[in-house]
Amino acid sequence: MKRALSIAVAVSALIAATGAFPIHASAAKATTVVKDPAGDANGVNDQGASDGSVGDQNAAGVSTVGDLDSVSLSNDAKNLYVTFLTEAPPPATEGVGYRVRFNPTATAGAQCINIEAFFPGAGNDLTDFQAQLRDSCGGTTVTTPLKILGEVITVPRKLDKAFAAGAKLTAPQAQSFVCVGSGAAALGTYPVLDTTKVGTDYTFTK
Repeated sequence: MKRALSIAVAVSALIAATGAFPIHASAAKATTVVKDPAGDANGVNDQGASDGSVGDQNAAGVSTVGDLDSVSLSNDAKNLYVTFLTEAPPPATEGVGYRVRFNPTATAGAQCINIEAFFPGAGNDLTDFQAQLRDSCGGTTVTTPLKILGEVITVPRKLDKAFAAGAKLTAPQAQSFVCVGSGAAALGTYPVLDTTKVGTDYTFTK
């Protein structure tokens, strides 16, 4: 059975059994912005550009932890909440990571807003999961650690005008990847295990 998990997977037995975690009470209902077929985490999806232009390949999957199913978003007045659904939750034997990326309104083709997570395993020296916002929309890359609550990764909306009331995140696209290296800032994010086609835009409701 597939389990809801975010790039901040909780490790309690209850969450593992139910796949559920309460998003902040003031947040709007979660909206699925990316969907991906099951069983296609095969390491050959959009290798190179990994830009979502090709999306899924039909070759059999080789990773359940890396097999993306969906990404959903919700927000309240202060935060954006990001939740992933995968076939099996990390961590795994091999280090693995997830990314969802967007264009802000009026920025075409850049996918310069990246929300990423890195999980411990063979190939990296992490002892716990880490998450970050990597924003290169202004021409330079700014990386900000993100707070994680249970299954939900919380992105403070004050970090970028792209998260303002009425703003729209366009061209969402997600990836899972092998995560090797030392420290989140230096961790490699390739090869890509699974990549999705571009999904549905998300507009902030508050």
